Amino acid sequence: MDFTLGTLGFIGALICAVGDILLDFKGSDNKKIGYKMTIDSNWEKMSEWRFHLSIILAAIGVPLYFMGFVAMKNQLEAVNEQLATVFIICAVIGTCGGFFIHATLCYNPIIYKTLKSKNIEFDIINEVIKKIFKAGIIPLIVMFSCLVFATSGIVIYAIISNILTLPKIFIILTPISLMIIGMLFRLINKKIFADLPGICMPTIGLGMIGLMAAINSLLSVN
Repeated sequence: MDFTLGTLGFIGALICAVGDILLDFKGSDNKKIGYKMTIDSNWEKMSEWRFHLSIILAAIGVPLYFMGFVAMKNQLEAVNEQLATVFIICAVIGTCGGFFIHATLCYNPIIYKTLKSKNIEFDIINEVIKKIFKAGIIPLIVMFSCLVFATSGIVIYAIISNILTLPKIFIILTPISLMIIGMLFRLINKKIFADLPGICMPTIGLGMIGLMAAINSLLSVN
């Protein structure tokens, strides 16, 4: 069962990664503008259907990658029930945040493009985006931390402590590790790696948690 759940988790993350690309693939000529650099200049050139489809893909993918978290919880529980409990609590909070964060980020360009098409002044549009940002920033930070940092930390600890029967190399497949790798690509060449692979690396890492659970379920049987 955990192999199936873990595989579904990986598939769900791939679906979400496509949604990330639809939302965040803006091109190297994009400029960050407005309050806290929350507005992207290339939103004007991006078709609105991308953001609508991105929300739909997230609505499909997020519940699926949660299946991978359930599989990982089961694998941890076989050795350490307390760690498994902490993991699934963080996973539930983080997964709720996963869709909340993604949908919120999609609403901003839809609002921007709609108001811009009505010839609304930039200052007014910026004020609307600012209010949305301020309303959601605290839950966004908390939920993102649970989704990426907490789950990664627990899985890394489980691998190092041999709670999971996985090679240590799997540590680089956790969300936090892949996010750092994506950031390093941008540091190497900001123009070439302005968007990919950094925009979807943490999401791929969420799927890797499911994949690791699936692999661990096979290794622990042998």
